[in-house]
Amino acid sequence: MNSPTNINQKPTNRQPTQHILRSGQKVYLYDDTKYTGTLLRPVERTYPPRWTVELDRGGYDSAIVAEITPIEPLKSESESNSEIPFSDSPSLSNSQLEKEIIALKKEVQKLQAENQVLKKDLEVAKQVIRRAKDISPLMRISLKRVLRLVHDACMDVQRTVGGWILKLGDKARKFRRLADIWHILSQEEWYLEDIFPQDKLIAIDLIQPPKPRKTPTPPDKKTSPLMRPSDIIRNRTMHLVKTG
Repeated sequence: MNSPTNINQKPTNRQPTQHILRSGQKVYLYDDTKYTGTLLRPVERTYPPRWTVELDRGGYDSAIVAEITPIEPLKSESESNSEIPFSDSPSLSNSQLEKEIIALKKEVQKLQAENQVLKKDLEVAKQVIRRAKDISPLMRISLKRVLRLVHDACMDVQRTVGGWILKLGDKARKFRRLADIWHILSQEEWYLEDIFPQDKLIAIDLIQPPKPRKTPTPPDKKTSPLMRPSDIIRNRTMHLVKTG
């Protein structure tokens, strides 16, 4: 005789255990450990849900989630964070860390001192610039400065009609301003062929000295001849001389 059954008892369906699957996870399919592959992506709009698997033997397969078994189950974030990281180099001791901190503090103090010195130098330079009427060196060129620069280059300079002559041995070139000579010789690198090109050389015999300045002659003063007393009296009577 069959045992009575409770009509109120609900049937229970056992669901297979499902694993958490992620892309890039190594799995095997259909309970066959030799049928392995790598998860790529879930297949959209499928029921039951499926995943695309790239097989190790080549090719692809689309398997149901229930037929996919991870080879290595994924670890939870709490488990991964609880692991102690391994390092080949041992951690520094507290004494070594304190020594490094002291050395860094000394280096910072040294850099701060150098920074203060640079700030003072910069402030002095700013004061010089503020007090200078014209800080451009080209606008304050004098013959004395140009001569010093020219003599350092074993050259000579002299004035001529309408400009200046720069000479080196038997070579000579005419410049209109002293600033032009200063601009060429004050460069870090210069070459003689650039200073004395063949098309700008002049013969030394043709160099003319500057014309002497003419001293202006004062205009002649017009002096009236001396008059005799009788002439003065006569002119007064004729109203030619104003009476004081």
